[in-house]
Parts: sequence; C-alpha cells; structure tokens
Amino acid sequence: VGVGREDLGGAAMKLNRQTRMVLVGAVLSLACVLGSTPQVIAQPAGEPGRPQAGRPSGPDFRFGPPAGWVGVRLSKLFVRGESELFDFVRDDLTIGERDFDGPAISFEVGAPIAPRADLVFDVGYSRASADSEFREFVDEFDLPIVQTTRLTQVPLGVNFRFLLMPRGREVGRFAWVANSFTPYVGAGVGGLWYRFEQQGDFVDFVDLAIFDDYFESSGWGFSSHLFGGGSIKINRWLELAMEARYIWSSAELGRDFVGFDQLDLAGFKITTGLEFKF
Repeated sequence: VGVGREDLGGAAMKLNRQTRMVLVGAVLSLACVLGSTPQVIAQPAGEPGRPQAGRPSGPDFRFGPPAGWVGVRLSKLFVRGESELFDFVRDDLTIGERDFDGPAISFEVGAPIAPRADLVFDVGYSRASADSEFREFVDEFDLPIVQTTRLTQVPLGVNFRFLLMPRGREVGRFAWVANSFTPYVGAGVGGLWYRFEQQGDFVDFVDLAIFDDYFESSGWGFSSHLFGGGSIKINRWLELAMEARYIWSSAELGRDFVGFDQLDLAGFKITTGLEFKF
C-alpha cells in the first residue's frame, strides 16, 4: 500500500505536538513535586556558632556544681587597738590612731556542704610597722628619742557561709551554669597568733635615763568573726570575690609588758581576691 508524502508529514507533525505536550506536562509535574517538598540540610552535631536546643552556647557551662575551690585574697586591715598598750604607745610616742592598719594576704580552701552552704578554711598574714619618737622627751643633744613598733598577725579560721541565692542552675540534662553574681553572709571561729615588738631607744620614767632595748610579746588568742560579701563569675573556672569582715580577738601579753591588760586584736578587714573552682 503506498503512502503519500503529505500523510507522512501530517503524522510526523501530530507526533511532535504530542511529544512536546507530554514533555511539558512532565516538567510541570516535577516542578510541583519539588516545590511542595521541604528542603532538609544536614548539620554536623555541635557545629560552632549554631546553638542547639537544651545546650548553652560557648564554654561557660560545667557538667555540675564545683566540688571545691582554692583562693587568694588581698586585704586592708583596720586595727581597733582598744587596750592599755595601744593607749600607751599612742599617748607617749608619736604613733597615730591608724598607724597599725596595713595590708594583709590570705589563702583559703572551701567546698560546698549543702546547695546554699559552704565550709571554708583560711589562713592569713599581716604586718604593720610604725617609726616613732617620744612626744615629751629628747636626748641630751636635743635630738628625738626614736624607736620602731611592729605588729604581726597570723589568723587561722574555719568559716561557714550561707549563699543568699543559688550558686547556679542546670541547663538541660548534663550542663550546669554558675550565676554571674552570688552574695553570701557567714560566721567563723579560729585562732589568731600575734607578735608585738618594740626596738630602739626608751626612757626610764624613774630616773629619766635613756637606754636601748628590744621588747617582744607573742602568743595565741581565740578569735571569732562575722562577714558578708559576694562572688562575681569571670569564667567557668574563676571568680572574683569581695568581702567585708569584722574580727573579735584578744591575747595575753608576755613578760616584757607586765602590768598591761590583754592586747586587743579586734579589727575590720576588707578583702578582694580570686577563687579557682574545680
């Protein structure tokens, strides 16, 4: 059977139109499927800069509250000095009311014993020195009669402090973050070792003779104190601590200062320092 060229051309054109329609329909269907499917992008676990739900971003979290800490503090000590020996050196010598105030340093070790309570052990050291002369007397050359007086103190204490707010909070199941500021109050007891020294020229009030000598007294006294302060978080391992403390203490004087009552070792102390948490 013969087929004309016109019939073949018409069939080819019809076939091409059907093919184009099928291809267009397939493209439109594929576009609809892709447009309706949500796009999911994989992200590596713990990728920096992308915080995950339930975990804090950055390195400030711990796996739990600190088990303890060690610290060092610098202080300014203000000695009360209300005893007969202090009155004597201030009245007869050119020693001022605040000449025995001075810097101090202390070291501490502490650990939590309850969610809001800590047990702290500390030891400190301070030394004040004052150069002076007699107010009412001079030597035969009309020169001042001079001496040096020193007061050294080494306090040892055990302290209980109560936190006025929680020390931190849990984030998720495994992370713990310390509060940025934790105020506290507390009390403590202990012992205070002292040494009171005088060296130089002195006047014998019986015959007004001038002599060179060294006087010393040292010993222990019971101490108690109240304090309040706070800790400011620097990072997960380090905190800045500030504190104000009042100390009550006194001790017996040695044989070089017979006739005087107990030496008053009470005073007020302001401290600041660092606590390393572990």
